[in-house]
Amino acid sequence: MKIGIDAFPIVSSPGGVSNYVCSLLNTFNNLNSRIECIAYIPKGCSDRAKEKLRDPTGAIKWLEVDQYTFRWRGGLDRLDVFHGTNFKLQTRGRSGTVLTIHDLWLDRYPKYSKKLFGQRLSFFRTRKRAKHASKVIAVSRFTAMEIEQLYEIPSERIAVIHHGISSEFFSERDESKFSQLRTRKSLPDVPYILFVGGAGPRKNHHILFQAFALNTFLRKNFIIVVVGNPIHKMATIGASSERLGISEKVFCVGMVSVEDLRMLYSHAALFVFPSKYEGFGFPVLEGMACGVPVITSNTSALPEVAGPAAVLVNPESEEDLAQAMTRILQDSTLQEELREKGYERIQHFRWKDTAEETLKIYRECSQ
Repeated sequence: MKIGIDAFPIVSSPGGVSNYVCSLLNTFNNLNSRIECIAYIPKGCSDRAKEKLRDPTGAIKWLEVDQYTFRWRGGLDRLDVFHGTNFKLQTRGRSGTVLTIHDLWLDRYPKYSKKLFGQRLSFFRTRKRAKHASKVIAVSRFTAMEIEQLYEIPSERIAVIHHGISSEFFSERDESKFSQLRTRKSLPDVPYILFVGGAGPRKNHHILFQAFALNTFLRKNFIIVVVGNPIHKMATIGASSERLGISEKVFCVGMVSVEDLRMLYSHAALFVFPSKYEGFGFPVLEGMACGVPVITSNTSALPEVAGPAAVLVNPESEEDLAQAMTRILQDSTLQEELREKGYERIQHFRWKDTAEETLKIYRECSQ
């Protein structure tokens, strides 16, 4: 069976989608799945893509294409199945197509779209692709329900396949390395609450800052460390913290390497992820894998991913969040309970399972 995979996100979409494609391809190799896999990447990006994959066997064939000729590759390369990994179906396989949809954030909240003419055209395009796909992969049950409701796709044509958690995330309590990181990032030697997501409106840093600002215990004993882009057209981390009078308590380290992120998770007193909307929510599992107590939202896919291993809060309520943070940070027994539940929870999310379930979908399409 010959499978074509859209690997463009490896170099064009840093973050969760890139992680998804890399992990899927890496795991296909480890499974000895007996599929012939062609990974399509943008022209001039072979070296960058290969750097992110562990492919000692050379089992993956890398093919550089441009967006204008991509549509013909399915026929030219005699694909059985083509897998569009990031909302798009650039070509087709003779037996069918598989489309992964990660979330419908901008379809639900089009006011946040950066597109020149808004989200409406993208909505119709993605819905059309989903209707033409042989099978749609949703990364959570929540996303599957969104696809069913917004795109009017029958549930039997949607497969829910969760992501896995990368082996690069684990508890690393190396005080010497952390001291070096703290010096590099100009972080004071003070207990901190970690936030991952930057200034984008979906990640909802405002509610964390508001909760922190209204609570004397939090302001007196902790700082906030922010990972991600500090600037967005709708807000900046600096302006948000200054407006609330906590700018001296907020430290933004920007985008960081996996190694630094792992260290920041591992040494945090608490990880808070109050996102307004997630199709999955990688950071929740990353925090759990690194042994930090987790607070996240009680909306979208986050309760599905977190299960009983995190404290869930209303992402619109600073009072709710402040109470949850204070309760955890003042209760060492609860902290340890959340750590243990987190370690148990991540065992349910393995890339091996993701890859095997995806291979089943390919085989169903080719029958």
